Amino acid sequence: MKNFTLKFITLCMFLLMGTYLMAQIPDAITIEPEEATAFDEITLTLDVSLTCPDSSLFDADSVMMHSGVTIDGAAWSNVIAFDALGANGQQPKLIFAGTYISPAISISPANATAWDEITLTLDTRLSCPDSALFDADSVMMHSGVNLDGAAWSNVVEFDALGANGQQPKLISNGDSTWSITFVPADFYGIEEGAVVTQINCVFNGGDWSLGEGKDFDEEGNCTDFAVPFGAQDLYKWTITFTPADFYDIAEGTIVTAINCVFNGGDWSLGEGKDFDEEGNCVDFMIPLSGLGIGEGHEINTFNLYPNPVEKELNIDNLKDVNKIEIFTITGKRVKMMDKISSEKVTINTADLQSGLYFITIHNNNNVQTTKFIKN
Repeated sequence: MKNFTLKFITLCMFLLMGTYLMAQIPDAITIEPEEATAFDEITLTLDVSLTCPDSSLFDADSVMMHSGVTIDGAAWSNVIAFDALGANGQQPKLIFAGTYISPAISISPANATAWDEITLTLDTRLSCPDSALFDADSVMMHSGVNLDGAAWSNVVEFDALGANGQQPKLISNGDSTWSITFVPADFYGIEEGAVVTQINCVFNGGDWSLGEGKDFDEEGNCTDFAVPFGAQDLYKWTITFTPADFYDIAEGTIVTAINCVFNGGDWSLGEGKDFDEEGNCVDFMIPLSGLGIGEGHEINTFNLYPNPVEKELNIDNLKDVNKIEIFTITGKRVKMMDKISSEKVTINTADLQSGLYFITIHNNNNVQTTKFIKN
């Protein structure tokens, strides 16, 4: 009887600890699906603007994960170093999930629309060619907008005036950066209701012969700047993986958390950790459901076809399914179905861009994830 009582108390403590872990998701981390086990495919999203120290990876060009798992209560088991490969051969590298803005350009506020007053700032040290405008005495903007899908619409020449009479002249900030404050809709003469997605621009020193400033493309060539409106998730990075495969975890193992820290590709390039209650930097602990395969989950077999898919994706043999979600490889949800009453559904995929997608099938017992390709 004594042994039974001790075992019962231990079990209750474990369950309470599990409940506590499930509630303590770090502010800088999100995980999809939220109640995944180590045997589910998950997408982990890190907001580097919320890591410790403050914004330590804010300007990172690369984000790597250094991690392990908590197995049977032992944290940092089965460690995968940031510069190594997982047991499944996957690199622990996160993918940028936000809206790209050139490091040479900043726009404030970052989520502005064309009808808001913005301040656009150019760092001449980062423009292409290298430092072409570094010693400029004057910086002018030659620009247009992406209007209803057409780039370089409503162009305002560098030596002309905007529709509101404003000169496209930037003001020096005294540190090789130059700024201009304006309302794009007024400057480019945009009518209400128009769809304006970005500013297209290049810069010069007051004349094309006095140096030209552009953006760098992925190959290091000079290209026009494209400055998006309504930029979102500027500091979010994601990685999609199955922990059991990545950390080489055997079926039936109780895994309660992922333990991790992040860096910019090297420890000298910035480290990202979690904040504790006192504001100190601590390792991330990302809770997982403690169940292993076969422990409380009834796995259903569903059929998904065709794969690759063109216009319609079919899924049948669905049992007690209450939600279906489709995610991009960066973790962005692009489709969701709920209130499913049939064992077969057809999902319109004609509007999806070509590429790899993840689809999660939720029922009362578990969440299952698989992949499909959109042609």
